[in-house]
Amino acid sequence: MTWDSPTVLTLIEDMRVHGGDFTSVEVKRGSGGCPDLATTLCAFGNMPDGGVIVIGLDENDGFAPVGVADPASIEQGIASQARTAVVPPVAVSFDTVPVAGEVVVVATVAGMPASDRPGRVNGRGYLRQADGDYAMSPQEEQQMLALRDRPRYDAVVVDGTGAVDLDEGLVQAFLRNARAASRRLALVDDQTVLRRKGVLEAEGPRLTLGGLYALGQYPQQFAPNLAVTAAVVPGLGSADRLVDLAHLDGPIPDLLDGCLEWLRRNLRTGVRVGADGQNYDHPELPLAALRELVANALVHRDLGPHTQSKRVEIRLRDDRLVISNPGGLWGVSRQQLGLPGGKSAVNEYLYDICSLTQTSQGARVIEGEGGGIGEAQRALADWRVEPPIFIDKAVSFTAVLMRPPSATAAVRSAATEPGDWMDVSRRILVALTEGPLDRRTMVERCHSTPTQIRYALNKLIKQGRVTMNGARGSRNTTYSLPVTKVQVARG
Repeated sequence: MTWDSPTVLTLIEDMRVHGGDFTSVEVKRGSGGCPDLATTLCAFGNMPDGGVIVIGLDENDGFAPVGVADPASIEQGIASQARTAVVPPVAVSFDTVPVAGEVVVVATVAGMPASDRPGRVNGRGYLRQADGDYAMSPQEEQQMLALRDRPRYDAVVVDGTGAVDLDEGLVQAFLRNARAASRRLALVDDQTVLRRKGVLEAEGPRLTLGGLYALGQYPQQFAPNLAVTAAVVPGLGSADRLVDLAHLDGPIPDLLDGCLEWLRRNLRTGVRVGADGQNYDHPELPLAALRELVANALVHRDLGPHTQSKRVEIRLRDDRLVISNPGGLWGVSRQQLGLPGGKSAVNEYLYDICSLTQTSQGARVIEGEGGGIGEAQRALADWRVEPPIFIDKAVSFTAVLMRPPSATAAVRSAATEPGDWMDVSRRILVALTEGPLDRRTMVERCHSTPTQIRYALNKLIKQGRVTMNGARGSRNTTYSLPVTKVQVARG
C-alpha cells in the first residue's frame, strides 16, 4: 500500500474513533528523533501480515500531526534497527507524507517469510497483541522454528509400524485410484505403489506418518494427537459445561465422517419447500462447506513433534462454529485463500495420499486441486449466510462460521434489546477467538462505535460469555472468552 495525505488522514480519524492505535499500527511522536522500535519491528515481522509504524503523530493530543524535523534521519534510524537489532532483518518501506502542514513518516513493515521466523531482538522473539508487543512463549517459538524449512513431517517414518497396521479396505481403494491416475503405477506391484506415493518408507517395512494418518487401522496407537475433539459449549443458564463431548479417532476418512456426523447431530435443521413442492430438511449451515473446512483442518494441520499435545478441535457455540487446527498457513497468505493462486499444501505427501483416499461413502477425502476453501466460500454464499472468518496466528489456524440466529432468538432480541445488540455482540465474540483484546481494539475489529462496544460488552459480561481482565475503566483492561478446560484422553 502507498501512503498519501488522504490515507493517513483516514487512519487518524479511525484511531480517534477507536481511542488509540491498532494491533497493526504503532504511532510515535518522534520529537526526540528516531524512537526505539526494535521490539515493534520484530513483532510486526513475525506476524503474517506485518504492520505499519507512523512517526509524527501525538497520540496524547488526539493523534494530531506534529511532524518530524528530519524525515531522512527517522527513516535511516528505523532502517538501521530493522537491519541490526532484529535477527534476521525485517523489510521496511517508507513514505514521507505531508499532513495538515506537517510531515510524517510512515514505515510499512513486511511480514517475514515463514522460513525466516521467528525474528528476535536480543535473543527473544515478539508477537503483536492488541496495540502492544509481547514476548513469545517457548512453544510459540518452537512452532515457528519448525517452519523455517518446508516441513516434511508427513514423510517421517513411524517406528514399530508396518503394512499390518494399514486398513485393508482403505488401501485397496487407494491402490485402485493411484493406478487409474498414473500409467507409471499401473503395472507395478502394491508395495511399489505404496512406497512411491509415500505411504511406506523408501526402503524398509515401516509406515510414514502421513501413510499411517490417512490409511492406518488406528493411527492414535502411535500418535494420540492425530484425533479430533468436538463439543457443544452451552450458553448462559446451562448446568453443563460441555454437551456431546466427542473424542473422534481412526484414520482421516473416519475422522472426516465422524466430524460430519457430529455436526449433523448438533446443528439446527429447519424444513423448506423445494421447487417441486416437497418438504426438505435444511441445515442451518451447508454441509458441503463444513466438509471442506473440516477436511482442510485434518489434512493441513501441523504434524511436527512440537504439536504432540494438540488436536484438531471443533466447538459449537450458540452463535458460531469454530474449527481449529495446530499450525498456521504455509506458502500462502490469509488474503489469498479461496483465490486461484491461493493454494499450498502444508503436508505435501499427505495431501497427495488423501487425494486418492476414499471415505465410507466412496468420496475422495479431498479433490487434490487446492480449491477446498473456495468451494466452502461459494457454498456459504449460495446458502446466504455470512462468509467464513479465517484467523492465522502462525502457530494455529482457525475457521469461524457464524450461525444464523434462530427465529425465537431473533424475536426475543428484537423485543428486548437495541437493534444492533446481537450483531455487535457476535462480532465481539468472533474477535475474542484470537485472544484477549481491549475495547479500543474491539472498535477496530468489530467496525463499531465505542458506545456500541461498551453496551455490548456489559451485556456479554453479565451473561458470563465474556470475562473482564483488570479494573473497569483502566486503559490496560482486556476482555477474553471464559476458559473452558477439556480433558483429552490419551491412548
